[in-house]
Amino acid sequence: MNKTFAASILISGILLGGCAGQEDENAMDRYGNKDDNQGALNGNAMDNYQSPAERDGEGDMTDQLGYVRYDKSQVDPQGDYSTSVNREETADMITKMILTMDEITNAGTLVTDDEVLIAYEKADEIDRNQAADMVKKTALSLVPRYYEVYVSDQEQSFGDIQSLSNSSINDKNYDNVLENAIKRMRQSPQGEATYNDETKSKTDPRDSTNNMMNAK
Repeated sequence: MNKTFAASILISGILLGGCAGQEDENAMDRYGNKDDNQGALNGNAMDNYQSPAERDGEGDMTDQLGYVRYDKSQVDPQGDYSTSVNREETADMITKMILTMDEITNAGTLVTDDEVLIAYEKADEIDRNQAADMVKKTALSLVPRYYEVYVSDQEQSFGDIQSLSNSSINDKNYDNVLENAIKRMRQSPQGEATYNDETKSKTDPRDSTNNMMNAK
């Protein structure tokens, strides 16, 4: 397990690094060229900014550290500084990391805009709750903390997430189909409850919403 989580942290860094590489040109346009005085402090855009081609001579940044410095006047308070998640790559990464565990023999992952749904098969010798906890925590270590992770060791869940994978978040019935799939998945063990930013507790947002509706 320690090896799995250590590897997950490394892969997360690589993915984020890849996203940063794609943003190089945008960042230079926004904060100034490194050859003028409109960039980060000391006149360098993003302070010692290096383009991919300058890293190790071949664009390899897997062994590089990330460092940026600005003063307040250089940042637009109304700017959009959110990061995006490549859902396909994230689903691929999560599935492969889960399958590095001896206890899991098969896995499928669906990533939405703020949920991760994982169907998996476990080895006979491992407890269902333990397997669910391992799968869930592996996924949580690889996505932004606002994501909700739902897991299931039921065969039906493979079909549910595969069917959803052919959908778009703009489809008319998308929300209903997604919620029904999650509802079925939650009938399986979900592992240890984790802190949730939305509810400010270990309560799942869907439970919180249902409790509010029942109280009316």
